This record gives sequence, C-alpha cells and structure tokens, in this order.
Amino acid sequence: MTSAQASTPASQVAVITGAGTGIGAAIAQRLAALGWRVVLGGRTASTLNDVAGAIVASGGKADVVVCDVTKAADVERLIDAAGSRLDAIIHSAGIGHCLTIDEIDEAEFKRTLDVAVMGAFLTTKYGLPILRNSTGSAGYIMQICSLASGGTWYREVGYGTAKGAQLKFALHMASQCEEDAKVGGRKIYVHAVCPGTVATPFWNRVPNRPIDVSLALTADEVAWMAIEIIKNPSITHAELSLIKPRKEIVVKPHAPFERWSNVIAIAHESHP
Repeated sequence: MTSAQASTPASQVAVITGAGTGIGAAIAQRLAALGWRVVLGGRTASTLNDVAGAIVASGGKADVVVCDVTKAADVERLIDAAGSRLDAIIHSAGIGHCLTIDEIDEAEFKRTLDVAVMGAFLTTKYGLPILRNSTGSAGYIMQICSLASGGTWYREVGYGTAKGAQLKFALHMASQCEEDAKVGGRKIYVHAVCPGTVATPFWNRVPNRPIDVSLALTADEVAWMAIEIIKNPSITHAELSLIKPRKEIVVKPHAPFERWSNVIAIAHESHP
C-alpha cells in the first residue's frame, strides 16, 4: 500500500475496485472531490498511482492497494487500508469478452465469473464488519453491473452470466442489510448500477466487437449516477432522468428487475 495523503477522522471512506481506469477511476475522482478518502484497488500500480496523483493534486485523499479481487488475502489488504472507518464498498472491477460457448475456454469463463462475483463476495465479506461498525451516517454497497446482467446479447455467455450473478448478489445483500437495520444495525444501502456500452479501456480486450464512442456513455456519466445515488439513496430513475448530464442518456429500471428500485440502468439512447 502506498499512502497518497493522510486521512482525517471526519472523512468518509470508500473502497473502490477497478479504480485504475474507467468507471472505477471516475467514481473515485468524484467521491474525492466531495471530501471522501478513497482507497483505490486494482491490479496495475501505474494506473492506480495516476488516479491517486490526480486526486491529491486536486486536494483530495487517496490510497493505492495493488490487488487481485479474486484472492482473499489481497482483498483483506485492500479493506485493511481503509483503517478503522468504512462508509462505502464499490465493486467496479470487471473483465469481459465477446465469445460464444464454443469459443470461450474454461479458464476465461472462470476468470470472468471470479472477478465479478467472487470479487463482489470477498470485498463485501471482509468489508462489511467495518462498514457496520462505522457510525455517524449511512453506509453503501454498490455493484457496478451491466445491461448484460439482464440481457442476452450474442457472444456474452460468460460476461452476461457473471454480471447477472453479480446483480443477484447485490439483491441478496440489500435484503440482508435491510433486516440488519431493522434490529438496530447501521443503515446500509445496496445498489446495482447497470450501464450500457461505456467508452473505457474495457474494450481493448474485446477486439472482435468495436464500439462507436459517439453512441456510448462516458465513464464519468456512469460515475455521475453512482454519486447521485450515494447523495440520495432513495432517488428514482425518473428523478435521475430530470438531471441527467445530456439528453442522449436514458436512465431507466433494468428489465427484468423492475420490481427492485435499487437496480438502475443507464445507457445511450441508441442501445437496444
């Protein structure tokens, strides 16, 4: 762990996975701008340090932990870096591909599931005790899922399965956290944020499926919605639609999960 700047006891603290690039990095930058101390987790030290450096240069607080979210020991180190206080766990790490079952091998399928689902499990498993014990405000668990969590687009057998399971994990955690709060536990809000196509380095691993960036979300637009949810955990898709960053963005319930208000989709209007 490298500490970019010391935290203060008054700071709210977030652990963010996949924080070296894309959505995770954008969420970290927005949270830090609000005064949060952010603990950045990811596999590549150089990108994590770049994000932390930009946050510190803007007056924020950030720590870097190089880790693999599929490994329990690494996740323990990541959570330990938060210290004695934790207010949010945001699991944004993810890998993907554009392969049919005939094309994907066992190792790729397992790795895709592990990063999305085991990463969600381990970060929550090790982070929840500190999240529960921190006082003074509500806590948050946020899973960055995908429209693929509910869709069945061609060649997404691995990625779609992984993201669907990650979303289901979020629903189970929301139910448990609601029960915990009823008996006096800290109020912990759990959300699944489900973006459509986002112009991020994610697509560098998917050369057989090029995207048109003019018809995609930006990472910061997804981060915008994540932060609005943290500011107001009861906000609805309809309310988010009134304040969206640009008119081409669609914020909506995520089929087939419309019965759960904590599952919210965001996409460019061109997305099917």
